[in-house]
Amino acid sequence: MNYIGSKYSLLAEIESVLDGHSVPRNGIALDLFAGTGAVGQLLKLRGYVTYANDWQCYSYSTNVAFLAFNDFPEFTNLLNSQKWGKEIGTASCDEAILTYSITGREPLPGDLPCARVLCYLDHLKGTRGTFFEAYCCGGEAERMYFSKENGLRIQAIRDLIERWFEEDLVSSAEQAWLVACLIEAADRVANTASVYGAYLKHVKKSARKRMRLVALKPAASPHPPAQHRVFCEDSLELLERFSPSEVQLIYVDTPYNHRQYAANYHILETIAQWDMNRFQPRGVTGLRKAEEQRSDFCVKSAVEVSFRQLFERTKSNYLLLSYNDEGLLEKDTLLSLFEEFCADVSFAQIKFKRFRADVDRENRVYKRDHTHEFLVLGKLRL
Repeated sequence: MNYIGSKYSLLAEIESVLDGHSVPRNGIALDLFAGTGAVGQLLKLRGYVTYANDWQCYSYSTNVAFLAFNDFPEFTNLLNSQKWGKEIGTASCDEAILTYSITGREPLPGDLPCARVLCYLDHLKGTRGTFFEAYCCGGEAERMYFSKENGLRIQAIRDLIERWFEEDLVSSAEQAWLVACLIEAADRVANTASVYGAYLKHVKKSARKRMRLVALKPAASPHPPAQHRVFCEDSLELLERFSPSEVQLIYVDTPYNHRQYAANYHILETIAQWDMNRFQPRGVTGLRKAEEQRSDFCVKSAVEVSFRQLFERTKSNYLLLSYNDEGLLEKDTLLSLFEEFCADVSFAQIKFKRFRADVDRENRVYKRDHTHEFLVLGKLRL
């Protein structure tokens, strides 16, 4: 997923910090602001019982896809059902479905049960519906987040996933995996500059391509899948539920600027929740409810208090935090909090190419081509 703040490109540095300070690989590790799940996958592959949390539902579905399974889901109930088993069982794709994970991309074996399910969904005939009418070319609202063909197909695929779940043919984890695969595929053909704060006035070349479903590949683990957990909660409230030293390592990657993720990714949130019967899209861009999930980590006047609350509630043995030098919280304030709450603190600074949603233009010129990412590791005083 094209995601602001994704730590995929930082994974090698995160591993280096953990290994360089001999952080044990046993016990529970929690990715507290999990986003698209890159770090959660890494923690799971390192051997931790892995927890992930994010209060955005699209993130929840994505992290379930990577963490709640140790291998691809089997869809036993669906494929054994009288109505769907034979129909799905004979589905085939004209080209291989690709798997996505932090370990790379590769063709999904066509004989796997999940491959047949994805192939069936990928060949559904598109249909009109509330999502299509609100957000797609040709819809009543005339918003242009997706081409007409892709919008019709997103509607049909997501409707059927919901129907299967309501009829108890797929489990909640299997539903989340399918939704996450759809979100990843839809994001690749979205008619936006990057985020979903606005759509483009003309359908760009990549958005005209036919959407192809992908398969999110669960991270392998020596621990049973049921031990890994995914939460969809306020992070500060979740921290209060853990007892001292219950968690070995907590990784924290808060939002760092004023941009609220709820607005930037509202379309993906709607695909995840599939709840258009419960809200009316607002304004030109069709935003969700105004009061929905506004983070104090994105508010200059509140960010220091929020970070202090985070440190006060963290009870893990180790805390690893990534932050950006363009963040609302000053570097010195951040390091002071680490010194106050941690016995040992290490600090690393990594230069990165700056994220750009678009190119420089007359009324907007980016001041910097690069930013610096901070990685701060502390051993908590418990």
